[in-house]
Amino acid sequence: MCSINFSGLAYIRKVRRKAVPTIGVICDRDDEKGEIIHTLEMLAARNGFNCSVCILDREAAADEKRDILWNDITCVILDREDRDSAFRCAEMLWNRAQTLLIIYVAHKVEDIVAALGMPFFHIVRRFGLEQDLEAAFRKLDKVRMSAADKVKFTQNGQTLLISSREILYVESEHHEIRLHLTTEVLTIRENLSQCEERLKSRGFVRIYRSFLVNMYHIRCLEKESALLDNGERLYVSRRRYPEVKLLFENYIRRLDFI
Repeated sequence: MCSINFSGLAYIRKVRRKAVPTIGVICDRDDEKGEIIHTLEMLAARNGFNCSVCILDREAAADEKRDILWNDITCVILDREDRDSAFRCAEMLWNRAQTLLIIYVAHKVEDIVAALGMPFFHIVRRFGLEQDLEAAFRKLDKVRMSAADKVKFTQNGQTLLISSREILYVESEHHEIRLHLTTEVLTIRENLSQCEERLKSRGFVRIYRSFLVNMYHIRCLEKESALLDNGERLYVSRRRYPEVKLLFENYIRRLDFI
């Protein structure tokens, strides 16, 4: 089932609560705007995805009171025939929201070359719109999936977003909780039970009262220890071992390479 919905600025937050990606379109020519919308409809039908399209105007992009708007938009397709005007608009958008993903529509080869110096998420050719937009959305889907893998933690009042694959294990010692990552060790505010609640659906298992381990990084599971792929060996309690063994066997069966 696929669909594409159209909304004005007032309805963006309503669309976002449905977890549907919202695509903003900024275009200064009605005929080209219509072509972009038609292309999005075809891509939605062909690939079976749902999305909402929001038509943005110059005033919306420039309005400083609408900062919350950009947090609700997955990406913006920017199509202006005048390259300098498009680049100024992009800079203005990034001033509103630094992490906003912008897909730039280039009208000429010279536009493509000039755009390479800008931090656009993707550059599409006006004369290859359908093909290039499809590639852009495949790339966008990978980015969104990567973002979905991030887990939120708190350190010194600051929010951390960490990929679950980067976490080797979580350790509790004297009420201090440490995240052992593949590259570093971080101390976080959450307790071990909170970490377990967030991570148990991502392949983590409690092997001992002090350790919550990512099964992705277990190289070998033995009765009293788990050997990780970085060479560390962690204690597994005898009481927990049967459950851990069963969970680990079920986990490895689900991995892509099994």
